Amino acid sequence: MGLADEFFLIAWDTAGSGAPQLHPRATSLGLAGALLGELTLAQRITVWRAEVRVTDPRPVADALGQSILHEMINAPEHTDVRTWLAYLARNSVEDVAARLINAGLLRRTESRLLWRKSVRYVATNYVKGAWPAVRMEKMLVNGERMTPADMALAALVEATGLLDTILLDRRDRLAARRYLATFMATIPPPLRDLTGHVRAAVGDAVLSYRA
Repeated sequence: MGLADEFFLIAWDTAGSGAPQLHPRATSLGLAGALLGELTLAQRITVWRAEVRVTDPRPVADALGQSILHEMINAPEHTDVRTWLAYLARNSVEDVAARLINAGLLRRTESRLLWRKSVRYVATNYVKGAWPAVRMEKMLVNGERMTPADMALAALVEATGLLDTILLDRRDRLAARRYLATFMATIPPPLRDLTGHVRAAVGDAVLSYRA
């Protein structure tokens, strides 16, 4: 699974109720960041401070990633990270859900109560749906060695406010946050800058919602 797939399975209770565990805007921004993170990990784009640029126009195997890369190649004048996060966030939930559904890992259900529509995403396999959260909890609590992709996922989980969702024990939260602070000092700079912008965008969105 890609970075955005794992983030989706953590951000939605796919192994349980199928309901989102975050404010919709935080979820969509986290997924947008994860999609940019996939291209960063594939060394097709890089993030430096507030700018994102294509560094390698060669195609990627994933159709969704290729579509995003194609858009970025065709819009070289747009280099602001926050602009791309906002743009991708418009459809990030539907796009990543469709990828998981096509892979046979997710199913979508929809119900309507009066004027409200409720969309739920449920994992087709409980173990596969729960595994990203379980794996991330184990790595954070035990201080296990992480790949750059693992670091990016953990940073996005923290940036969007999902950390307490996967860490139910308060003592585990303390250990995880200590470890987060340690590995954030070694995370590749493009991923550090990207997840920092996701954190800021989520913070702005929450403040705007409360206002």
